[in-house]
Amino acid sequence: MTRTAMAVLAALALVAAPLQAQAQQQEEAGQEPERMEAQQRLQEVQRKLGEIQQETFESSEELQERQQRLEDRAMAKMEDLGYDPESHYQRMEEIYDRFESGDVSEQEQQELAEEFQDAQMKLQQAQQEAMQDEQFRKRMEKDMRAFQERLLQAMQEQHPETQQLMEELKRLQSKVQQGGGSMPGGGASD
Repeated sequence: MTRTAMAVLAALALVAAPLQAQAQQQEEAGQEPERMEAQQRLQEVQRKLGEIQQETFESSEELQERQQRLEDRAMAKMEDLGYDPESHYQRMEEIYDRFESGDVSEQEQQELAEEFQDAQMKLQQAQQEAMQDEQFRKRMEKDMRAFQERLLQAMQEQHPETQQLMEELKRLQSKVQQGGGSMPGGGASD
C-alpha cells in the first residue's frame, strides 16, 4: 500500500468515529428525519465512492506509478527544505496498523488519533512550505489534476455507476448543507 493510500485510509478511519458521533448527536437534537436520511445516504455514497476509488487505484499499475512519482517529487522537495517526511509517514503507518489490529482501547484510540494528527500537521507544514515555491507548486498542481482526472476516468471505466454516484453525492451535499443553515420551524425558504 502506498504512503498516500495508507494515510488516506487512516485519516478516514480516524475521522469516521467523530462523524458518526456528530450524526448521532444531531439526530438526538431533534433534527428533521429527511435531513438525517440525506446524511446517512451521503455517508453511504461517500463510502461507496471511496471503495471504488481504492479498488480502481489498487488495480491500476499506471495510477500507482503516477502517484509514486508525485510522492517522490514532493518528498524530495520537503527533504530539500530540511524536513524528514519519511519519519512522519512511518509513524502514521504504525498508527494505522495499530488501529487495524482492533485491539485498541478508547484511551489509546484518542492518544493515537492525537499523535496521528500531530504527524499529519507536521507533514502539512512541510507541504505548505514546499508549495511556496511557485514553480514547484504549479507543476504539482498540474500533475495532480492530471492524476485525478485519470483516476476518475479509470473509476468510470471500471465502475459505470461512478458518475451517477458522484451526481448523487453533489445533490446530497447540497441538501445537507441547505438544511444546516436553517433552524427547525424557523421558516427558512428559498
